[in-house]
Amino acid sequence: FTGLIGCTALGAILLAGCGAKPTAAPAGGVVHIALWESHAGGPVAAAMSALVRRFDGTHQGVQVSLKVTKASKKALAAVAAGAPPVLAEISHYDGLYLRAQALTPWNPFFKGDAAVFNAANFFPAVWSNGTVGGAHYRLMADTKVEEFFYNRSLFSRAGITGPPATWTQLAADLGKLKAPGVVPLGFKDASAHILSAFLSNGGTLLKGGNSVGTAVDFNGAAGKTTFAYFRNLYVHGDLIFGHGTTLREDFAAGRMAVIDGTSAGYQKVLEAVAGRFPVGAFAFPAGSSGHPGNLAQGLGFVLFKADSPAQRQAAWTFVSWWNAAPQQAYWDEHSGFAPNTRAGAAAIPRAWLAAHPGEAVSIKILSSRYTVPRPVSDRYKEVQAALDAAFFKAVTGKQAIGTALSSLDQTGDSYMSGASKL
Repeated sequence: FTGLIGCTALGAILLAGCGAKPTAAPAGGVVHIALWESHAGGPVAAAMSALVRRFDGTHQGVQVSLKVTKASKKALAAVAAGAPPVLAEISHYDGLYLRAQALTPWNPFFKGDAAVFNAANFFPAVWSNGTVGGAHYRLMADTKVEEFFYNRSLFSRAGITGPPATWTQLAADLGKLKAPGVVPLGFKDASAHILSAFLSNGGTLLKGGNSVGTAVDFNGAAGKTTFAYFRNLYVHGDLIFGHGTTLREDFAAGRMAVIDGTSAGYQKVLEAVAGRFPVGAFAFPAGSSGHPGNLAQGLGFVLFKADSPAQRQAAWTFVSWWNAAPQQAYWDEHSGFAPNTRAGAAAIPRAWLAAHPGEAVSIKILSSRYTVPRPVSDRYKEVQAALDAAFFKAVTGKQAIGTALSSLDQTGDSYMSGASKL
């Protein structure tokens, strides 16, 4: 990977092409496709735009144009109107699209790039995202996992020499970090973050497993341990809840020692801190199960049916190129999202990863067998909304933990069975 590493380190992928061979225009002329995606502004949007420009500059036969929009919702309306885009990035809950028979699986294209598109190359939780019965309807574009960011200067001042390995150790460290004007931990009461802690305490996304079933199981040992842990932090003033933007602002101002976020937020954290202090990162620690837990999530590329064969092939050309190692390395370095593939991770210079712990941590998390994909069922979105509400009420003392968990199981089972919905 020597050539890839040197090229990525210098950002030359946008200049010389890292050895990419320009493709000739087809006999019928250039095939134009639109990519609907939702990144407006910031390092993610800049990285996406740069890569699309690079693709257009080296592929004479295909031209991709970005349309910034809420594709997860708006593309469905376009399907109903008979005018969907060729390619879009949508969320995990693509069941509505599948029921509308609007999506084409990517599998038939894999044989054209078998070196990249195989289970051994992709991180497991990435490869299995967006699959139904072995059919890959959504290929991950923006892979993110949960992690913590911390103010290394405050850790050093408190005598903490390294990141915690367990949730118990984290609680002890937070106690040491408490100081006038400093909140030890800022946390999002968001389901993905809650579920990663829940998984580390032996929980499963669905009763009996992480991917199948029509029942949940929060009202058990894992749920009680997880809710009680955060409740205890809240009672002792070691934890406050906040929105991502607010957490980053308080963290950058030195008012918070640790904040939770996702790998996608790492570049935003660095941007907010602007070099005022060194930023460290660590994975969600091991829980009562003895191991960590994490949830791979993010938007994924989907291919719509109502397009010509030439457009579908053009969409595949872009998606295949996107997942090649140089592009994955550039995406990771400039957007904050984790690479989808092991080859992409290997193409990132070790020195760069050493200087950017948030990215190194995300790769470590994706390499773990305890990192799982979200369930495909769009009903689980409703379960997660109920989880957010129950967690907040229980942790802040508005509802007893046992009551919150019992109600959550009842509501979650109802949603998963299809008996009710938001």
